[in-house]
Amino acid sequence: MIDKSILDAVLPFPSLEELKEEKVRELEEEGFVISNFHSGGVFHTMLMIALRIKIEFLELLRLVLNNMFVSHATGIWLDLKMADYSKKRKKAQKARGLVTVSRLDMDGEAVKIAKGQVFKTGLDINGDELRFFALEPAVLQKGAASVDVLVEAETEGSRYNVPQDRITVSLTYIGEVEVTNGADWIVREGSDTEDDESCRARTLRSWSELAQRAVEDSFINTAESVPGVLFAQADCQHPRGQGTVDVIVTGTAGEASEGLLALVREAVSQIAGPYDDVLVRSSATVAQDIAVAVAVTGGSSDGDIQNRVQAILTELLAVRRGRRFYELTLSDINHAIRSGCSEAFNVRVTTPAQDVSLDKDKVIILGAVSVTVERG
Repeated sequence: MIDKSILDAVLPFPSLEELKEEKVRELEEEGFVISNFHSGGVFHTMLMIALRIKIEFLELLRLVLNNMFVSHATGIWLDLKMADYSKKRKKAQKARGLVTVSRLDMDGEAVKIAKGQVFKTGLDINGDELRFFALEPAVLQKGAASVDVLVEAETEGSRYNVPQDRITVSLTYIGEVEVTNGADWIVREGSDTEDDESCRARTLRSWSELAQRAVEDSFINTAESVPGVLFAQADCQHPRGQGTVDVIVTGTAGEASEGLLALVREAVSQIAGPYDDVLVRSSATVAQDIAVAVAVTGGSSDGDIQNRVQAILTELLAVRRGRRFYELTLSDINHAIRSGCSEAFNVRVTTPAQDVSLDKDKVIILGAVSVTVERG
């Protein structure tokens, strides 16, 4: 938003009462035939309507002025300004991945999995579940231990980039089988519609693309323009020797899938110089175990408190813009739990023992969680 002092200097914005007094004074100086300007009079009502229209018109002009510049525009206004720089907002996309269906009884018959078969996660703390649909038919052949089924999320969004072993339910019975998703199950990351902050940053970095040779911002902008990329870094300080550049990609699910890296490599190759040695690689996720002792007052059961703390920590370490992926402080854990759980009056973090700070190409994700509930 443009600073209010600048808006006031360009388009002064008086209050309705100030505008009324100014207009009445002008009319009196001009010897206007009507002299009754008191509230309740017919002319007073008409005057206030006209002044209200003027104020609302000034509000519209200030809004238009604010949205004339990329650095301040929001929403659809920003989309219009991005078009001037040949940029578009990245659209949301559905996650795709491989769900593994494993046989419990090796003597069982073949199991057919139809296109459209629904797999889902268990209910979370809020009673929500995420559903995935098989994109093509598959068969767990007789004698085979397992088969991978290509699935797609029900709707767009990064929330469908679930961690390992979360997709465990088949909506309809398909035999004595076990359903799960592996550590590298994602084929294409799900993503949300790009927010204004990301759009603005990419658009303002457009000037870097005018350089005859690609610079750091050029690589970052090109990588972040690929759907599914949440954040990109470029190490142009010859990380592998003279003339080398590393482009480090963080996807909406954390570690970037090979499919996403391939798309980034294709995009980066369009701007790389003929002698540039560019390596596109994924940031590495590091699972961080957390153990906390939560002192509470209230009537909620220990199980409810533990589930709530688990959900709070999951949200704290969710992969999203604005988060410092490579850092985790004890104060952040303490503040998140005490803010999100009204019954908690004290939190003692035992794991990790101190603040965690890793290399900038690392992404801290949630590992095992241990919650001890203490009654005070």
